[in-house]
Order: sequence, then C-alpha cells, then structure tokens
Amino acid sequence: MSEPDFGDVWDGYHRQREYEEAEHLLTQEHRRADTLMEHRPARPDPKPPKRAPRRTGRTDQLWRWKLAVLERDQGCCVHLNPADCREGWQSHHVVAQQELRRSRPDALWNPLSGMGVCGLAHRQHHSRVRPILLDDVPPKVVEYLCGLGFGTYLERRYL
Repeated sequence: MSEPDFGDVWDGYHRQREYEEAEHLLTQEHRRADTLMEHRPARPDPKPPKRAPRRTGRTDQLWRWKLAVLERDQGCCVHLNPADCREGWQSHHVVAQQELRRSRPDALWNPLSGMGVCGLAHRQHHSRVRPILLDDVPPKVVEYLCGLGFGTYLERRYL
C-alpha cells in the first residue's frame, strides 16, 4: 500500500487558513443571529399620543341629521343609476348651513333641509362644475324650504 499524499507544508498551511476562515465566518453569523434575537428595549415614541376626539352636542346633532337624511333618501338623489355614484353617500344641506343659521336656525338640523348625494355629485355641486338641478332635489325638501321662504334661493342656486 502506498502512503496518502498530504502535500507539502504550503498545502497544509492553506488548508488550515481555509478552515479558520470558514469557522470565523460561521462565528460571525452566529453572533449576528444572537444580536437580532436579543431583546432590545423600544425607544419611546417621539410623538405625543393622539387625543380622543371631542364630542359636542353639535357633532351629535350633525350625525343624527346625516343618518336621518341618508335613511330617508336611500342613496343619491342626483344619479338614477347607482353605478354612476362614486365616493360613497353623503348628506347635503340644500340651503347653505350659514344661511340657515342666520335666518332659520330651527331648520338647520331638520332632515327636510337636506338631501342624499354621492361624494362625486356633492363635490361637483360645491365646485360648480356640475350643479345639482332643482328637479333632482326631492319634492318634499323643495316644499319644506319654499314654505320657509327659500324659494328664490333654490331657483338661483339650483338652476
């Protein structure tokens, strides 16, 4: 039998260096994994905590009014096809809130002072891109507001 060839001194040296390098890399990998697994205390949040929204009587009135208007109209009064409606349903004061507060504050939160519209129609009406027509306003709302003396306002604002 012949003896195995282990090479010369330089081959042994290179094999030893490769072994040490592999062990060094493995040790570093274990250290990184241990560092990641280690629990670090969380830094405090620099922003102050959010405060709870203030609920006022006016906010409650607004929500009750919106729900009553949307429940009565069951959707958008402007678009007959629900596929044309975008951005969800919203309630719209047919007469501006500022005008109602100034002249008839008792009618401000009456559901007959509003109508249900989709977000797209609401935005387009207020930006005057496509105003809501008087024919689209529910007849009960027109009758109620004309009885309060807003007939000329409706004719001017709703074409």
